[in-house]
Amino acid sequence: MNQSLFITKNSLLILLFTLWLCFFTGPNYLFGGLTFAAIAVYHLLTDRRFSAEHIEASGLMNLHLGVYLLLCTALVWATTGVEESNYWIVYFLPVIVAASNLTLWRTMLTCLVASLLFLLTVRYATTTPDNLLSNELAEFLTLCTTFFVVGVVVNSFSQQHRDQLAQQKRLNERLRERSAELQKSLDKLRETEEILRRKDRLAALGEMAAGLAHEIRNPLGVISSSSQLLRSRFDADDNAAQLLNVIREESSRLNALVNDFLKFGHPAQPQLLRQDVAALVQRAVDHLYTIAVARNVQICCTLPDTPVELEVDGDMLQQLLLNLLLNAIEACSDQGRVRVTVEDQDQQICIVVDDNGCGIAAEIMATIFNPFFTTKADGTGLGLATSHKIAEMHGGEIQAESIQGEGSCFRVILPRQRQ
Repeated sequence: MNQSLFITKNSLLILLFTLWLCFFTGPNYLFGGLTFAAIAVYHLLTDRRFSAEHIEASGLMNLHLGVYLLLCTALVWATTGVEESNYWIVYFLPVIVAASNLTLWRTMLTCLVASLLFLLTVRYATTTPDNLLSNELAEFLTLCTTFFVVGVVVNSFSQQHRDQLAQQKRLNERLRERSAELQKSLDKLRETEEILRRKDRLAALGEMAAGLAHEIRNPLGVISSSSQLLRSRFDADDNAAQLLNVIREESSRLNALVNDFLKFGHPAQPQLLRQDVAALVQRAVDHLYTIAVARNVQICCTLPDTPVELEVDGDMLQQLLLNLLLNAIEACSDQGRVRVTVEDQDQQICIVVDDNGCGIAAEIMATIFNPFFTTKADGTGLGLATSHKIAEMHGGEIQAESIQGEGSCFRVILPRQRQ
């Protein structure tokens, strides 16, 4: 409840209780006054400290109503003389509390208990004539009926309010579920959009590759052959000979880059044959074992005991594995570790390459498979892009996870049945 509204409501109640006390009359003035004050204090304290929902959830609602009824009965008894007490109306407090929070039948039970307690406080004179007794009984029944009428009416409105709250909660829950589903759809849409963008870039790159190849490879061949011809005219220690060696080496490196570019732009279709994926992984590890030892990096693999056969292009998958393993080795420092695991699952085969190297920064994780993106000084940026494309050509994918400073993990997922 709003704090200002709470203060206003309780200030008004204190004022009304005070006015009620000013008109207090009865044979037991002191006891009645104390009881009246106890009712006011109990109502304000419970309203301030505990909500009705909290009391009901704690299983204390019956005790709460019992205290209310006893305090009300004590007040009515203290103010009952020859005639019934004018403060019978305080019974509306427990009746309204029950009607606002309990079922109709529990509300009716509260009204019945209030009526019986009120009956116990009524004192009839032994000399009361029959007609007077009849009038008193009619008046008593009228008052008790009022308890039930108020209980039914308040319970009806409260039940409507509770139903509306329950419906609102259900709507809020459905809204949260729809919001979560919408967020998932948006995330999936972003992933699809990124995949389409990557494919568009790859398509444009392939078109560029064909044109650049013819424009670059022929001049490179001329430069390389010319430098080799000129090199034969100089001694080995001559500065010009050393410069020509540099020209020839850089020409060869540039020619290799063009070849990689061409292979990426116009890859051959995979020649699928049923092969043992575990054997291909072991072969890739063996190829790079010497390089790993030279860099003081431990490389190991965990393979299933039985062959893991799948229809793949062995050369392409070998190239994919070599790219991932070489990146992992280069990411590790001295005393690093690279581990390869093959997981034979029901619907797919998963090859996991993880290392404890430098890791990849979170801000560049979304671009590591883009062509020509690289963090290496001498890298071409085509290794991971080519590996990703090979995985897609086999109907699979590559998932990457990395924590900068702790290492990276690449998962190559190859389905058993291609879509």
